[in-house]
Amino acid sequence: MAVAQVAKINIIGHQQDQADILEVLQNVGFTELIDNPDQTLKRQNINDQLAQIDYQLAGARFALDWLAGFETKKKSLSEKIDSKINLDLAEVQTTIKNFDYQTEVKKIQDIEAGINNANVFKDKLQIELGQIEPWQKLDFVPNHQKLETNFDFRLIIAAENNFADLLTALQSSLPLSQAEKVDAVKTEILAVVFFKTGSESQLNEILNELNIKVAEFPNLEIGVSDRIKEINHQLEQTQHQIEILTTQAQTFANSQRELKIVFDYLSWQKEKIENQQKALHTDQTFSLIGWIDKNLINRLETELNKVSPNFVVEELPINEDESVPIIFKNTWAKSFEFVTNVYGAPQYGEPDPTPWLTPFFILFFGLCLTDAGYGIVLALVSWLGLKLLKPSAEMKKMFKVLFWGGLVTFFAGAAVGGWFGIVIDNIPYLPLRNLLVSVRLIDPVKDPLTMLVFSLILGIIQVIIGIIVSMWWKIKHHNVQSALLDDGLWLYFIFAILIGGAAKLGLIQFAYSKYLVWAGVIALIATQGRHQKNPIMKLSSGVISLYGLVGYLSDVLSYSRLLALGLATGIIAMVVNLIAGLTIDMVPYLGWVIAFFIIIGGHVFNLGINALGAFIHSSRLQFVEFFPKFMEGGGVLFQPFRKDSKYIRIINKDNQ
Repeated sequence: MAVAQVAKINIIGHQQDQADILEVLQNVGFTELIDNPDQTLKRQNINDQLAQIDYQLAGARFALDWLAGFETKKKSLSEKIDSKINLDLAEVQTTIKNFDYQTEVKKIQDIEAGINNANVFKDKLQIELGQIEPWQKLDFVPNHQKLETNFDFRLIIAAENNFADLLTALQSSLPLSQAEKVDAVKTEILAVVFFKTGSESQLNEILNELNIKVAEFPNLEIGVSDRIKEINHQLEQTQHQIEILTTQAQTFANSQRELKIVFDYLSWQKEKIENQQKALHTDQTFSLIGWIDKNLINRLETELNKVSPNFVVEELPINEDESVPIIFKNTWAKSFEFVTNVYGAPQYGEPDPTPWLTPFFILFFGLCLTDAGYGIVLALVSWLGLKLLKPSAEMKKMFKVLFWGGLVTFFAGAAVGGWFGIVIDNIPYLPLRNLLVSVRLIDPVKDPLTMLVFSLILGIIQVIIGIIVSMWWKIKHHNVQSALLDDGLWLYFIFAILIGGAAKLGLIQFAYSKYLVWAGVIALIATQGRHQKNPIMKLSSGVISLYGLVGYLSDVLSYSRLLALGLATGIIAMVVNLIAGLTIDMVPYLGWVIAFFIIIGGHVFNLGINALGAFIHSSRLQFVEFFPKFMEGGGVLFQPFRKDSKYIRIINKDNQ
């Protein structure tokens, strides 16, 4: 069975051993802890611990995120491919003991605050410089508070014509005011207007009527020219301060190893505290409830014995309404759990669809892509991804799925004559042409009907396999009646229709085929309404059940997409080659260069978009047409309590 038998366990121990036992559970990583629902026991309040670890984790996360923008150290190719730090648990503990990360984070926070404050001050200076720089010829200190009593001033910017009108307006309306030209910039006059305090409103009316702007200007303690020199000096000092702080930030950024170890360590501690909250207590003991693969209970006890003999692991009964997590136990089909997980886990008590979907998925993937050249490229890229990128467990599964999909695509593409969209009948090199033509079994462009029939036959086979899986699973779980009357009769009916169709087309000689079909109809009508108590409802339910044949027919027709997607890949590849060929003929000298980029770009795009389409549509055939035959889905995946990390990789020195 590809799904493990899951047990619900209760770990009971002394409170003094709780931290060590949690550490063991996190290290071995094959137990999922859940909340203990017992209302008679006490729950420990550890919100303060959680808040403290959250604060420390936030500081480490901030420091690493902020330092990322200051890293100048060039990474080697291997570091770019695999940036994780390899070390064992003892080295982690040594780092945590010797590295004062809180002081380190505080220094980084101070540098960040210093750079921010310096930039704010720099921006403020630059704004002020922009305001006062045009007024360098101003011959007095522009400070409203230092003018003679009863007088004030405004710095204005006016067009030449408007300035002349301003002089006239001031002379007639505000005789105690005076406007003096300071400078001219292009067609604008920079000027200062002195006026008697109390006449601001009259002055504003005049300025508005003449569309004259009042310049924003700060109060200065010294002249404009002197203040500009002072600002430039302050800008130099501030920039120098920013450079010093940036150098310090770069030093920290280029030596983040310990900080990354701390981040992952703190993440582990947070998860440990969160799981500690799930425990219940008496005055002397604690109780932790969780899920585990039943075959690993003895191993768990062995590991716990290493830290304390004072514990008990008892197996608890599982209630019918409990959502039991799913633990996959696949071997050869393990990589294709990636496809199953896209859909979701089966419910506990349903069959794992992974080993059943695997051969169909990779075959359908190859038929959707149908280009041997693309298959080679896809398999090679996936293999390199596995070898060079050190991917996570889920990414590793994805690469393996694509690798096997690429291999099957190679054989499927060779069988239909797909080689990077090249028309193999036109290959000038005769030995190569003969070889490729000899392995071609069908040309889907010239003979799409045969390919369509082949696709539909595959659909019929998978639908039948789905019914067989359902029947097998029910028999295995002692539901023989449903297996025979629901799945068995439909299986018989489908085979009867296939035999009848083959006889009708003259493919086989069988005079009594129609009786097989009618026998199936009668059997379904007689049995499919058996759960109804009313005889009329029994009969009507049986008749209505025959509509299920339409559902099966619809499912089979969905497999025609294998033909459509396979044709799309080949035709687009041919179009890319055609455009490249036309470019060579139409563009002199550079035609070959442009054609090269068209070939590379076009085929990369075609491979990418059609590989995605092959994955999506092959998955859809599993999820929509295959899975519903024997499972509902909606299960919950097992989430073990373990040491997941972002920056480090725990290794065992004994196994290196």
